[in-house]
Amino acid sequence: MRGKATQFDSDNPDVLAAYQAETNGEYLLAIELYKKALEKDPDLGIVYKHIGNVYYRLAMLQDAVDYLVKATEKLPNFPTAWYELGLAYYRQVKIKQGINCLHKVLEMDKNFIMAHYWLGIMNSHYGHLREAKKHYLVVTENNPDFAIAFYHLGSINIRLGFYQQAIENLTYVIEKNPDSPSTHCLLGDAYMNLDKRYEARKEYQKALALDPEDRKAKRGLSLLEDFDDVVF
Repeated sequence: MRGKATQFDSDNPDVLAAYQAETNGEYLLAIELYKKALEKDPDLGIVYKHIGNVYYRLAMLQDAVDYLVKATEKLPNFPTAWYELGLAYYRQVKIKQGINCLHKVLEMDKNFIMAHYWLGIMNSHYGHLREAKKHYLVVTENNPDFAIAFYHLGSINIRLGFYQQAIENLTYVIEKNPDSPSTHCLLGDAYMNLDKRYEARKEYQKALALDPEDRKAKRGLSLLEDFDDVVF
């Protein structure tokens, strides 16, 4: 007896063929086959999710949202369906809807690290900097190898005026990746805000050594009167 479990089944021949087409990059064929499976069994909730993901890959965002909404209706307790819907909303610049979806993900799985990461990004865009910081802290505390989260956390701390914390965040990124001109440049900004001009100059110079075209680093040095001919 299978009952509602059929909504998760992948033994449907059309679904299996769609998987193969999707793997081969034949996305339109995959959509056609997934829809064929739904015609036979509209309760295959996972298939709505797959179609939404394929549309997302094709940047057909409204179609992606339509199918992912249906997936969340069929699979209300399936966190990845809400996660993918949240990212689709984000790509449509429907930031608040994206945030709401990712909060639903965390209601089901508070340790869903990528949901915290994207909540950091979305809240940053939405202007909720302290909320963004809270989520980036969850990511960095649970995954010390997630360097970009430390970078974003450093940027948020600069915007919030926590310059010493930003220096700690960005120094950690440099320890992981010393060849990141954007991190050196942002670290220079943090030092500049603390009026540590010597340290700021060193970081801007490192950024320029790595990328001679880095205008942000040139601008920082121009503020330190090292450059007089910067064109922006």
